[in-house]
Amino acid sequence: MAALLKIGIFDSGIGGLTVARAIEDTLPGFSFVYFGDTAHLPYGEKSPQLIRHYASRISHHLLDWGSAIIVVACNSASSNALASVQDAVGPAVPVIDVISPVVLEVEQAQKRFPERPIRVGVIGTRATIDSGVYQQALRAVGAHVKSRATPLLASAIEEGFAEGQVSEALLAAYLGDGYFADVDVFVLGCTHYPLIADQIQAYLSPDTRLLDSPALVARAVSGALGAAKATLPEDQESVRAFFVSDLTPAFAAGARRFFGEAVELSERSIWGDQDRNPSA
Repeated sequence: MAALLKIGIFDSGIGGLTVARAIEDTLPGFSFVYFGDTAHLPYGEKSPQLIRHYASRISHHLLDWGSAIIVVACNSASSNALASVQDAVGPAVPVIDVISPVVLEVEQAQKRFPERPIRVGVIGTRATIDSGVYQQALRAVGAHVKSRATPLLASAIEEGFAEGQVSEALLAAYLGDGYFADVDVFVLGCTHYPLIADQIQAYLSPDTRLLDSPALVARAVSGALGAAKATLPEDQESVRAFFVSDLTPAFAAGARRFFGEAVELSERSIWGDQDRNPSA
């Protein structure tokens, strides 16, 4: 039964660990396997074709490792490769992205502003913002959207600069002009960004609500599991497995930070020669 209830999660690096931790907190009895594609990060600067290729390959391997549900814990992959992941795993396997739960939450928040469209700010990687997926989905539920690419943030956070002068300088450059001063809700369109949520909030109005994207995704995963939750034995011990395509000190430190202890990391190469030229 444990293998049937294993949750597969992937991202290009440590950012998806924010989602993994939220899922563990929400569904403590469930096992999960996490894959960080550190060999190819950041996805935000990759072409949509490459992102689709990497995401599909990882999803296949998450199934091989016993996953019964796939969580695309990466905004760049969710916005550019969701259909590819769904095709790769087939219709019987639920796929949860990190964008749809946020859009649903914004739609619910619109009820607080019956007299006007809710104003939403979105920041993310270049791949995420350029895809237009957030903008289109949010406008479809009646929101007024302001968006901006913040391409250097994810790499800085991945390298351990989640606090201090580096991240502060980047935030000042991206948010210091007051462009988002009038938004009601702010979306962190990269799973790395919750690591600097407090710093980001300082550049926003005190009235602006910063959405907790990892918690929203965890809630969506819980809903997708549905009746499976009732079949989980009370005494079942959950198992965590962490794989990376390139073992880096930054990922090890990030995993330790999220889970409060050193975690066992396994470097796993799932790439072949075709990955050097995926169009071949």
